[in-house]
Parts: sequence; C-alpha cells; structure tokens
Amino acid sequence: MVQREANHSIPVVVLGGFLGSGKTTLLASLLTFYKKNGIKPAVIMNELGDIGLDEIPSELDVPVRELLSGCICCTMKADLAGELMMLTSQRPDVILVEATGAANPLELIENVMEASMLSPVHLGAAITVVDGSGLLQLRKGSRRTYRLLEDGIRCATHLVLNKRDRLYPEEMVELQQLLRELNPHASLISTERSSVEDVWISSLTSGSGKAVTPEEVSAQNRMVPNQACDCGLDHSHDDDAHDHEHSHRHHEHLMAVSYYPDQPFDSDSFERMLRSLPDPIYRVKGLVTFSDTSSRYQVQYAFKETDFMPVMAAPEVPDVLIFIGEHFSREELLRSLAGLGGNLK
Repeated sequence: MVQREANHSIPVVVLGGFLGSGKTTLLASLLTFYKKNGIKPAVIMNELGDIGLDEIPSELDVPVRELLSGCICCTMKADLAGELMMLTSQRPDVILVEATGAANPLELIENVMEASMLSPVHLGAAITVVDGSGLLQLRKGSRRTYRLLEDGIRCATHLVLNKRDRLYPEEMVELQQLLRELNPHASLISTERSSVEDVWISSLTSGSGKAVTPEEVSAQNRMVPNQACDCGLDHSHDDDAHDHEHSHRHHEHLMAVSYYPDQPFDSDSFERMLRSLPDPIYRVKGLVTFSDTSSRYQVQYAFKETDFMPVMAAPEVPDVLIFIGEHFSREELLRSLAGLGGNLK
C-alpha cells in the first residue's frame, strides 16, 4: 500500500529502461494493481516522436499527461516539473513517470528531486527494466549506448530483468552477475513480458531498495566527462526532412526517424522489411494498416523480435512508424519503406 509522508508528499515512481525493454507493459501492470486496490495513480509518458503510441487502457480511467517530441531529462525538464505540479492538484496517491528509452536516467532522477522543491512530491522508486538479450548485444557494441544502460542500472532502486524466456541458462547467470556488479543494492527480479507479483509492486513505495540521493547522482555524473545531456537528443528537426518523415539527431549517437505512410502496406512485404532491418536499428514502434487485413495493428520491434497487436485506434490518429537506433542511414530506410508501396510526396 502507498505510504504518504507526514507532509502528504506524493511518491513519484520513475520507470526507465532502454528501447523496447518492456516499460509500457510493466506500467499497465502497475496501473491495474493500483486501481484494483483503491490506489489513485497518475501518469506522465514521454515519447521521442510527435504522437503518443503507448496507450493506457481507457477502462483504467487514469489521468495521463504526454510529453512528446523531446526528452524529459533535458529539453523538457521544465515541462516535467510543470506536469508534476499540475498532477498534484488532482491528489493522486502515486505518480508514475515513464521515460523514453533514450533518456539519461541520472538526470531524470535529479529532475524529479529538483521538482520536489516546488511541488509536494518525492522520489519513491526508480525502476529500470532490462531487456536481457538486448543488454548482451549492446555490451558488445557501442560503448556510449552501453554506458547509458549502465547508468540506468546503477541508479535504480528496483531492477527488472525482462524477457527471461528468451535467454539460455548461462546467459541468465551472466546477466544476474552483471546486474549485481553494477548495482548490488537494488531489488532484482526476472520476468517474462514484465509480469510482476503484487507484493513487488507494493514494495515500490514502501521504502524497499536503496534510495538514490542527489549527492550520488551528482557524483555519478562527474564520473562521465562532457555529459551535458547524454540522452543524445539534438532537439532539432532536420531541415531537409521529407513532408511525412522527420528525424531527431542524438548527438550523432542515437537517432529517431518518424515515417507517416500514406497508404496501407502488404503485410508479408512489411514483415520482410522488418526482418531485413540493419542491427543498428534497435527499436520500431507504431501503428500500421495492411492492405490484406481488416484491422489496424500496433507494431512493436526490439532487437529483431517483432509483435503485432490489433488495435481500435481513433480514426484521427494517423499511421506512423518510429525507428530508433544508432548511426543508421535514414535515406536507406526511406528507400526500403518506399519500396513497400508508400508514395513519397
């Protein structure tokens, strides 16, 4: 059960993790638990793209604020403080903040702590969801991207090693040892599809896990030179971007490209395109319409694993695909998409 402090400060649970790790699935589980137990939650969701694609089921009736086209660890820092202040006026019992997978976790936690000086909130827990196979893959790749994951693991009060069903036993042992080396204090569980037990959710605001202090955040930031903002967001649109696609540069590190198809795709051709994506594209999410099916679909792609789920999206929400990765060619991606039948205007 959520415990309020004497001054009625509202706990903020930060939900982080790299692209496609399972944050939104976990968020839905937390909200279901809170509503079932008479706890009033509120949510802030951050997306790199212009459209929020990770919808919360309407039957949960939860206040949701969306922060789009930016990162709450840096360019939208003031927006985060403002949204927290606005949500406190609705008197929730707990506020959940789901960050974009490219956010710097240390700066995000520090931002929540700074917001606590202006609003009756405090950091209740910092959850980091880890895609096990994705972490092993990135460990062998870019040091800068892997460092972002390391930071998220180090500053967490609760670690969720997700997608254990896709790991070999020896990989599970390796990952558990690695997580414990990086953070020996956090609560650590392993899950499939981010499925957690009620007792674990109850622990989030009960003081279990090692709290992160501002001093620890500052000390860890000093260990990383020249890190004014390591989320990577260049925070500018590409002037040469096409009418129905645009990109965000991530300090020449991570980048996101949004693509708005102007006609349905053939489903088989679309799946072949996803299978042929280069390794540097870690994550794809979006809404698509297929010419050979009767439903629109939500697409979730992470580290070569793909899920399609039929959805009843509002007609005014356009089809869109967001591709996130590192040092990939936007031009080659657009040529691949154009080959599916969509016309570039």
